[in-house]
Amino acid sequence: MSREAWLNQQKPAVSDRDFRVLERASEILLKNIAPNEPGTLWNPYRAIVPSMARHHAKPDKLQFPGIWNWDSAFHTVGVARFDKELAQEQMEAFFLFQKENGLLPDVIRMPIAGGDIMDQYGKPPVWAWAMERLDRACPDDEFLAKMYPKLVLNEKFWRTERYCEEDGLFFYSTSEQGKNRDKYIRWESGLDDSIRFDDNTVEYLYPIDLNCFAVSFYRSMQYLALRQNLTDDAEKWYDRERALIGRILDVMWSEEDQCFWDWNFKEKSFVRVLTPASFMPLWVGIATPKQAAALEKCAADPKKLYPCMPTVSLDHPKMNPVGYWRGSVWMNVAYFAIKGLYDYGFRKTAMDIRNTLLDWMDQGETIYENYNPLTGEGKDGRDFSWSCVFAMEMVLEMK
Repeated sequence: MSREAWLNQQKPAVSDRDFRVLERASEILLKNIAPNEPGTLWNPYRAIVPSMARHHAKPDKLQFPGIWNWDSAFHTVGVARFDKELAQEQMEAFFLFQKENGLLPDVIRMPIAGGDIMDQYGKPPVWAWAMERLDRACPDDEFLAKMYPKLVLNEKFWRTERYCEEDGLFFYSTSEQGKNRDKYIRWESGLDDSIRFDDNTVEYLYPIDLNCFAVSFYRSMQYLALRQNLTDDAEKWYDRERALIGRILDVMWSEEDQCFWDWNFKEKSFVRVLTPASFMPLWVGIATPKQAAALEKCAADPKKLYPCMPTVSLDHPKMNPVGYWRGSVWMNVAYFAIKGLYDYGFRKTAMDIRNTLLDWMDQGETIYENYNPLTGEGKDGRDFSWSCVFAMEMVLEMK
């Protein structure tokens, strides 16, 4: 199906604003297909980069000269709606660089940026979810059979190198042992300078969002296994999912605070920083109704996260509306949080936040990397691909 045909299908079912957002978002995704001439590491595939826009401070350079790990997974989800082959190529391109131990690198750069591969660390495990979304939109037995073993190998990496058997929970890490160690662990989280990681705690955390992404990974692997009649595999993934859910609920919920937090396993304490990550148990559907209701109060509170789901609570003393992950609104984590609220029946709060974000993306000059939560002003990267993907998700998955 062409993008135009897909848009024509959507037009009668959405509002004028939402259609404008779909049109803009899908156009930007296609505009961000990178050159793949000989010498490009992912040649011959058509890989989508975060943005083909020029660097705001260095107009002779691209701001994002490469393909990133979880970005590419998100791009797969977005273009699967209207271009099966392009969606498959996002997976093909990135999995070229999977290491023998199963790790998927953080970034592969274009030749103009040195053509290097950052593989001392990875990114959150969202590829199985992306593969499930692609397969549900565009079933392809041959492609599934090709990609499934690569996802199995990726799970092996997380299970052997990012998992504590004793505690039954996942953590972020890196192979780097030098001065960049703390920085690379933060980068593996995807949330680089988050206030959650202040005081160099990131190496000793079981992050709530990571462990919920792992629940999603196991759930998607069950689907992918059953699609291929691999019932033993499906049972294994189910058992691991259920065990992980039990540990999350036992360790990462604070009855005193009525909130899910990261757990610092060195200090044996919660990291009490309210961010969209606390809502991830809603996205994967493992919170109790009482827990979800407690979180909804935070989402609906104008002193905390309403009406835009910023990356830290508005009343946090370190909150910075022009910080990167220290207060700005990012569409991926905002979406996971509000979709969880929506699925638990808190439709008004979820839709209020959704509409705030869609208004910003509709009214701005383009769709940006992140947004000022106080003004709605777009910030950092222009024409940003994953913001476009989650704009589409908000329009089509929350009505």
